[in-house]
Amino acid sequence: MKYHILDFKDEGQSKCFLVKATLKEYLSSLPKDYDEYSIQRSIVSNIYLDRLIHTVLNKGHIPSITLITTDNDIGISTHTGSEFKILDGLQRTYRLKIISDTKDLFLSKVAGQIEGLTDFQIKRKFKDELANIGSAGNVLISVKEYFDKNGRENLEKCFTENFQWFEVWIGLTPEQEVRKMLLLNAGHKPVNIKHQLELLFLNLLPIMAETKSNKIRIKREKDVSATSFSKVRKVGDYQFSQLIAALVSYVSRTPVITNTMFIESIQNDQGKLELFVDMFSYQFLEDFIGALYLLDVAASDAFGDEGVQWMGREVSLAAMFAAIGSSANPSGELVNIAEQLAKNFHLVNLGDYEKARNSVDLAKVNVGNINRISIFQGIESLISSDYSSKIDWALAFAREPQ
Repeated sequence: MKYHILDFKDEGQSKCFLVKATLKEYLSSLPKDYDEYSIQRSIVSNIYLDRLIHTVLNKGHIPSITLITTDNDIGISTHTGSEFKILDGLQRTYRLKIISDTKDLFLSKVAGQIEGLTDFQIKRKFKDELANIGSAGNVLISVKEYFDKNGRENLEKCFTENFQWFEVWIGLTPEQEVRKMLLLNAGHKPVNIKHQLELLFLNLLPIMAETKSNKIRIKREKDVSATSFSKVRKVGDYQFSQLIAALVSYVSRTPVITNTMFIESIQNDQGKLELFVDMFSYQFLEDFIGALYLLDVAASDAFGDEGVQWMGREVSLAAMFAAIGSSANPSGELVNIAEQLAKNFHLVNLGDYEKARNSVDLAKVNVGNINRISIFQGIESLISSDYSSKIDWALAFAREPQ
């Protein structure tokens, strides 16, 4: 991508350059997999961004896009650099690419075939071509209207003479990339808690990928939402954020709540995050994944689809592994406890769990908290009793939180 450097800031090992480039130069330099950068989230619905076509055609201001590169330097004034990754601005880039592709479609195929057609007929005639590039009829009509008023040359200038500002970072470590991402997206609704949690522990994912068997499938929040995941889950399917909640709950010996306060507590305490990550050794993660799958199979064998659904809930995994952690001695025992719990999983008594949970007066309690604490206390009592009797869920839900 060719660009002009406007300013820069030096932060020691890393530097940030403020640069400008035309939309055409930026969009033409995008690799095919530009939206697959691991710490980026998926494309989200946003009415403002869907109307970005008008900003482009009016050559209006688009907020700066943040990029990173592995280059040690990016030149002095004009430079053709190596490939960039989008740290912040994926949503804008995605829609800018669609607008550019729609403009190209119009000029190459549409313009000569629409004489006498209404806007509705144009949309219908080219709906397949628009679908292939992820565009919509309204975008095509906006391009057509601009073309009719201003001509081909001026339409092209909306990209060839329309400059965009970029912040380009060099020298960032993977951890710094994630922290920059979190800072840039602080307060942005499209970045949900699950995604932020995944970013904080992202360096664990490759380790889990190595330790897991072919029977384990780990999904990111960007790949599938919690709602969609729960509907199609099978034994061995887990969301990465669920695994993190279970891991942290085991280490903390209490079920964690992955809410905004939890995320902020980790972000504001570098030592706390590093402590968690340091404890998650390869062997520990291998033991954890093995224990999790063992319990997942046991739940399915004992309770069928009900067990599969129960094991697909973050509240269940966090509370269960907190109870296992609470019952383990300082040296571990994760595998031994998980094996015993799996052998006796029929004593978890999920049929009565649902009855007891549904009998709770939701007007008087926080349903998430009561589920979490009740599962924790129920599993903990089952382990401490050496599996002498099944869990009494009515008692667990009636018990005051410890």
